[in-house]
Amino acid sequence: MMPALAVQAIPDAVAPVIAAVMQQHPGAEPDVLARLIVHELRDLGWHITAKPLPTLRSAS
Repeated sequence: MMPALAVQAIPDAVAPVIAAVMQQHPGAEPDVLARLIVHELRDLGWHITAKPLPTLRSAS
């Protein structure tokens, strides 16, 4: 079972970074904001990994 902290959508430490990037780039598209946020978090020492996609099974 995963600890409660692992299931939190946006950790408390990340929320201010997201808010700052959004404030610095108010007209940016969501995909651009996402890249800027990841870049900022990496600069702060965070390690960002994508969640693995579920394996698709064929119907045959």
